[in-house]
Amino acid sequence: MKNIYLTILLLCLIAVTGNAQMHYSLTGGTNTFTPISGTVPFLMAGGSGSDPLADEGYVNNIPIGFSFNYNGAASYTEVSISTNGFISFQELSDSYVLNNLTSGAAGERPIVAPLWDDINLQSTANLTYTTTGSSPNRVFTVQWLNARWGFGASAAAMSFQVKLYETSNWIEFIYRQESGSANSPSASIGLAATSTGSYNFISLMNVAASPAATMTSEVATLANKPANNQSYLFKAGVLPVSIASVSVSKNNSNNIVSWQTANETNNAGFDVERSADGRNFSRILFVDTKATNGNSNGTLSYTASDSKPLDGTNYYRLKQVDKNGSINYSSIVSIKNSSTDAWGSLLLYPNPVKDKLVVQLNSKQTNGVTVAIYNAVGNRVMLNSYAATAGATQIGADVSMLPAGTYTVRVTNNKNDQPLIKTFVK
Repeated sequence: MKNIYLTILLLCLIAVTGNAQMHYSLTGGTNTFTPISGTVPFLMAGGSGSDPLADEGYVNNIPIGFSFNYNGAASYTEVSISTNGFISFQELSDSYVLNNLTSGAAGERPIVAPLWDDINLQSTANLTYTTTGSSPNRVFTVQWLNARWGFGASAAAMSFQVKLYETSNWIEFIYRQESGSANSPSASIGLAATSTGSYNFISLMNVAASPAATMTSEVATLANKPANNQSYLFKAGVLPVSIASVSVSKNNSNNIVSWQTANETNNAGFDVERSADGRNFSRILFVDTKATNGNSNGTLSYTASDSKPLDGTNYYRLKQVDKNGSINYSSIVSIKNSSTDAWGSLLLYPNPVKDKLVVQLNSKQTNGVTVAIYNAVGNRVMLNSYAATAGATQIGADVSMLPAGTYTVRVTNNKNDQPLIKTFVK
């Protein structure tokens, strides 16, 4: 048996999956960006940017002015602020120029990030905060004004605010475009819990008027400016839909996709998506939620029938859609639909995995093969080629640096046969 060992090189931090999940819904809308005349905090230097304060500064122990409950868990009366476009409910020890809602600022979370990236405010006076209104309807606002977005940006590209609302415990992001251009922007927008890993963050997938969001694979490369007066409102108290299992089986000429949910909140339903290669998926049908008004605390079972499956192997996944447009993806399942034998098979273990994943390829012939790993939203995180002999070949993958989540291993051969695909959980 041949043994091959590889290392996945990722620019990410080790993620530890926590028990808490994010309990928010997301709504896109408009709200006028009105500049505030607030308090300018005394910043500490958190890095070595062009200005160690306005570029890489942070401040702790800023009073909110009321008790704010975050994520249905702890309540806070103070925040910390980074010039790099986020606030924390813990004390910061750095400005954290590298955005990472999945596992970043470990030990100094939770994080609220209207635009987390390399931000230069040009002047410390452009970072202000204030509390307005009267109890029980006060609003705490932090403002980043005339922000240069991206390392080396020459002019202000964005101004933005985060607002915390008393009593409702809502969180709102509001934006105003400035005339300058961003320079190599790569931002995260969303929320993060104290714990790390999947379901411990909400990450916007785009900056559309009604954006999609994910809790399983952070989008940390946002590059477009949110529109003038764009608002993203996070309402507390909404649980994610939990897909407990998904499988596929044959019934005569049909492929039957089956799944169960453990709980549903604000769920609209499920897009059943199919692929011929395990990478490029398209919707084949939509299944409405069985939950009353989209909400359920018990197990619900679903099935969907694909009456016209493709020749060869069919790959399926679910795209769960909230009523507010937020989405989450299931793992991928597959079934072969023709009589032609596959050129090989895959076995992944252990699964779930913590540090070392074994990809065992059982090939019927000697082949040059390519092994790729993709995250839940289809981004490739590893690609390597090997010479695999007939029989069993073990490929050891160090996945210790991968954030927690669901991943897909895709093995192709140099004869362009049907790819072999398996899913694992980190």
